[in-house]
Amino acid sequence: MSGRRITVALALLALTFGLLAAAIAATAWRSLAAREGEWSYPLRFTLAGRTVEHPASVVVLARAATHPLVLPLLDGRSVDTAQGRWQLAARPDGAVSARCEPCLFAMPALGPQPMPVERAELIVFADGADRYHGTLSLGRVPRALTLDWRGRFDTKTGRLQLDARLPRTPLAHAVHALGSELPERERVQVRGQLALSLSARLPDGPWRVTPWVDGFEVHGLGTEGLADLQRPHACRVDAEAGVPTLTGWLPRAVIAAEDQRFFEHPGYDLTAMLDAWQHNQKPGAPLAGASTLTQQLAKLTITGDQRSATRKLRELLYAVEMERTLGKARILQLYLALAPWGEGVCGAERAVRVHLGYRDASTVGPLAAAWLASLLTAPDAHLRAEQAAGQVDEARVTRVLEAMRPMRTERREKALATLPFWSPPALARLRQAAPPPPEEAPTGSPSP
Repeated sequence: MSGRRITVALALLALTFGLLAAAIAATAWRSLAAREGEWSYPLRFTLAGRTVEHPASVVVLARAATHPLVLPLLDGRSVDTAQGRWQLAARPDGAVSARCEPCLFAMPALGPQPMPVERAELIVFADGADRYHGTLSLGRVPRALTLDWRGRFDTKTGRLQLDARLPRTPLAHAVHALGSELPERERVQVRGQLALSLSARLPDGPWRVTPWVDGFEVHGLGTEGLADLQRPHACRVDAEAGVPTLTGWLPRAVIAAEDQRFFEHPGYDLTAMLDAWQHNQKPGAPLAGASTLTQQLAKLTITGDQRSATRKLRELLYAVEMERTLGKARILQLYLALAPWGEGVCGAERAVRVHLGYRDASTVGPLAAAWLASLLTAPDAHLRAEQAAGQVDEARVTRVLEAMRPMRTERREKALATLPFWSPPALARLRQAAPPPPEEAPTGSPSP
C-alpha cells in the first residue's frame, strides 16, 4: 500500500473515531440534561477559552458517580461547590466518598451566615433502583458527628427523599464539630447526650428534625460572675450600679411576652426552637426567633446579636450554664435591668420613667405592664409605628394580657376593656380617651 493510501486510511480512521467520540459525547451530554423542573446541578466546562454551563440531572449524576466503571475515573478529582471543595475518592468497598475541609453549610433557618465545619465527609453506597445509603460525618475523628442516612430518588420529579439518624452521641462532640469558631471551644465543658432523626425531600422540601437531649450541662464559662453585674449608666435611674429587685406586674408581663415557659425550661425551649426552625424554612418568611429570657440575657451580656449559627450556639451554651450558676430569679432580674426598650432606653426602671411616667417599676398596673412588655420584640420599630398611628397596637398588647399569670379573671377583663381607650405618654399623638382607671395612674399601686 502506497504512503498516500496509508495517509488517507489513517485520516478516515481518525475521522471515524472523532465522529464516534462526538456522537458518544453528544449522547452523554443529552443524557445528563435535566428535565424541566427536575433537580439539577450546573456542570461547567471550558471549551476554546469559553466556560459552558450545563444543567445536569442529579439523578443521572448519582447513577454515574456510583457506577463501577466510572468510580476509578472519579478517584482523586475534586468538585467546587457552595460549601467548599470536595475531594472525591473511590473506596475499595465500592462506595464513593467526598471530603471537604473546611466546609461552610448554609442554614437560613439560623441566620444568613453559614455554619463553618472543619471537616465533612460524605460516603455513598448504591443500592440499585436509584436507592442509596451511607454516612455523613461532621468534624474530626474522634469527636465527629456521624449520621447514618438513606435516600431514594423519585425519577418522575428528580427529588430525593432523605432520612437520617444520629445515634446517641456525647453533646461535647456536637459542640466540637459545629463550634469550630467558638472562642470558648477549648475550655467549655459539656455533658449530656444527643440523638436525632431527620427527614427531608431535597432539594426544596422542608427539613423535619426530631432531637433527643439528656443530661445537658455546661461548665467552664464563668457565668457565676454575672451574679454581681454592675449595670451600665444607660440602664440606671440613679447612681446605684447594682441590680434592683422588681416585683409586681411588669415581671409577669415580660414572661408572658417573651418566654411563657420560663420557669419550666432548662435555659432553652426545644419545642419553640423546632417551631421556629419549621417557620424559618418557609419561602420569604421573616426569621422567627426562639430565644428564652436566659438566652436573651446571654446575648445582652456576652454574645452580641449577630445573626449566625455560631452565635446561636454560644448563646445556648451560656444560657444552660446560667441556669445552674444564677438560677431563675436572678436571671429574670438581670434581664429586667438590662433589656433594651427603644429610643436608647434600657432597663425596666428607666423604661417606666421614660415611656410611662412612673417612678417605681413595681407599681405599674397590668395594662401598662403588658404594653411595655409588648415592645420588647422590636422596641424601636413598635414605638415608631405606634407613634405614627397615635395608638397602641391593641392586638399585641391583648396577647400579652391574655398570657399573664397569675391574674384574676375580673382583673384581666377590666384591663382588656380599658385598652381601647388607653394611651401611654410615650406616644407623640394621644387619642381623645377616657381617663385610665386608678390602678393605671402613675401613682397607683396594683393589687396582687
